[in-house]
Amino acid sequence: MEDFDSHAYMPVYPGPNTDVLEAQARVCTGPHQTRPLGINPSDSPQPEPILETILKSIAGGLPEKETASGAQMGAFFAAMTLRAYFPESTQWSQAEETAFHKYRSALVEQLPPEIQYLMNPDCGYVPRNPTEAVVVNALEKILRAKHLSYVETREMCEAILSDDVKPALKGAALIGQRMNRETYEEVRGYLDAFFGPEAVKPIDVETLTHFGQPYDGATRYFRPMLFVAAVRAALGEASLLHSVDAMPPKNGVTEETILKALGANTHLSLAQTASLITDESIGFGYISQREYCPAAYDLRELRVHIKKRPPWAATEKAQQFFSAREANYMVLGYYHIGYEKPLLQLAWERGLDAAVAVKGEEGTSHYALRLGKPSTHDRMAINYSQGFHRVKGVREDFAMDIDPKIYGFNYAWSPRPEFVSAQAFGEAGIAALSGEKGHIYDRILLNTAMVDYLLGICPEPEKALARAQSVMDNGQALKHLRAYIAASHRCY
Repeated sequence: MEDFDSHAYMPVYPGPNTDVLEAQARVCTGPHQTRPLGINPSDSPQPEPILETILKSIAGGLPEKETASGAQMGAFFAAMTLRAYFPESTQWSQAEETAFHKYRSALVEQLPPEIQYLMNPDCGYVPRNPTEAVVVNALEKILRAKHLSYVETREMCEAILSDDVKPALKGAALIGQRMNRETYEEVRGYLDAFFGPEAVKPIDVETLTHFGQPYDGATRYFRPMLFVAAVRAALGEASLLHSVDAMPPKNGVTEETILKALGANTHLSLAQTASLITDESIGFGYISQREYCPAAYDLRELRVHIKKRPPWAATEKAQQFFSAREANYMVLGYYHIGYEKPLLQLAWERGLDAAVAVKGEEGTSHYALRLGKPSTHDRMAINYSQGFHRVKGVREDFAMDIDPKIYGFNYAWSPRPEFVSAQAFGEAGIAALSGEKGHIYDRILLNTAMVDYLLGICPEPEKALARAQSVMDNGQALKHLRAYIAASHRCY
């Protein structure tokens, strides 16, 4: 619980208030995407009711479930402050100017000190402790549309992961950097704050591929990577998956929930995960953020209250936990154009031998079974893939669309599963690895083959398809998956 000193008592995360969330959805975004409140009288929400809701929340005048939280207020007021640096079209509307003028005295009298500071950085704020001071020092730049160095970003993120910083300041820093559009150094700082390069451990496998998918899971399309990992394991290619059991607000199906539905133990440490990867009868592993960075996992609810995804929602996909003896690879999914370049650069700087970033279904690296319109210079289609190979220390980049039709997958559209649940996905994946043909089988086959082809593991896509199909049809892939499930319980 949080103490606002002389102000009304408020829990850390009451609410969130849905009207304030809607206001955040409009104003807590980029310089050209922000939609000012009250442009038209019929717009909803209007700025005056939003400020009234915030004041009622401070005074304890709303039920807890309807109360605007400190994190919400932090994000909202940071966004309003930052918009002074935006283009004229996304700066304050006349309705916003009028509302803030009307409630200025009440806001100054009633807002807690840290939120007053976010509304007016010139008034200053005295941090409660050295950890909070790190975030406030960062906000001195962020709220003025300036960027942080790598060290400043990493220290700020590590402070946000602690319990020593008020939620309003956490929300403001995360939204502020998102609105300022992170530089490469800031992206790198977020990545390393969760699990730094100094923590990467060598393990006794010849090669290893890290698969990075959005932690918020799937709500529309089958999630094939667990089964791809089993197929690759049967081919002698070790893989590591990482995610969570659920990530709000999407709370989609993840690899962890599928594993749990199949009866696996999902509470393995990094050392236990490494032991499964190096076991030749298994050959792949899964690590939960709950295990590798508990503090980040504990901040899942904060993502709901700040409305927009925090910067680390992109960077956490590029985590590296182990290194293999001879070659290391990474496969990344992304949705928002522009993130693929820093993600690939992170992989390059970490020394990976090859990496692929895929604009896949639901922001994953999963290939759709139909290409649709090909990519152009200003539009990336689903299945657009780009990456690099490290050849004698030189970076060789590539980019291409993956058209399933070329490889014999003839679909009029990319089919969706009848049921979207961890149990349904688990059963469908097991059936495919048992030889049942259909779109689930084809997804696993296509994704396995294209990954190994683009990483340079298999020089020809036709050969990659043939060898993946062989271990799916002869039961070897299913054998590796079942071995993982059994061994996950023996780790304790």
